[in-house]
Amino acid sequence: MFDALGIVEYIYSNFTPRGSRIKGQEKVILLGLQYLLQEFFMDLAQKTFFDVPKQQVLDYYQRRLDGYLGPNTIGVEHIAALHDLGYIPLEFYAVPEGTHVKLKQPMFTIENTHPDFYWVTNYFETLISDVLWQPCTSATTAYRYNKILTKYAKLTGGNLDLIQYQAHNFSMRGMVLPEGAAVSDMGHISVFTGSDTLPTIDLIEDYYTCKGLIAA
Repeated sequence: MFDALGIVEYIYSNFTPRGSRIKGQEKVILLGLQYLLQEFFMDLAQKTFFDVPKQQVLDYYQRRLDGYLGPNTIGVEHIAALHDLGYIPLEFYAVPEGTHVKLKQPMFTIENTHPDFYWVTNYFETLISDVLWQPCTSATTAYRYNKILTKYAKLTGGNLDLIQYQAHNFSMRGMVLPEGAAVSDMGHISVFTGSDTLPTIDLIEDYYTCKGLIAA
């Protein structure tokens, strides 16, 4: 969106699953958005950016720019203005987490809420994809496994109640860091109950205020 002088004021973007390499996979489960927003856009942003003295933030940012791109004229005024604002001016509209979203349809949209910070909308694109890819993929994969287990349990007269534990998650020892294991397992236990990735229980309780049996 532009103002009367043709200057960009608002940018509207979306997060959309565009395709799958798995034949017949037509939907992807949205999961992890609440964790992303609370952990990165609120808690971590406050701790590592807004609560840090502005000049320290600007020196750090300039050092990264110079080290990565070489001396440049980009400047840090936009970062200083964001620090002065005191929050990340973005608005998200999303389907409920757990929704099975058709390929090529948006899971959520993002738009800046302040005309001076149109650049913020796509600034975090890589972070958003990095954080959400794993739980969305894990949840979608777990759901496929659950359908397979249910199909053959019915064909063979198996106990459907046991399906919740037939794909028990022992993968934590092969994951990158406890946080990575927990975010991945969040997708798994959105479908199954069986898991030995105990940090997931803390993540679910902290970011989704769930109580009672989460994993076992």
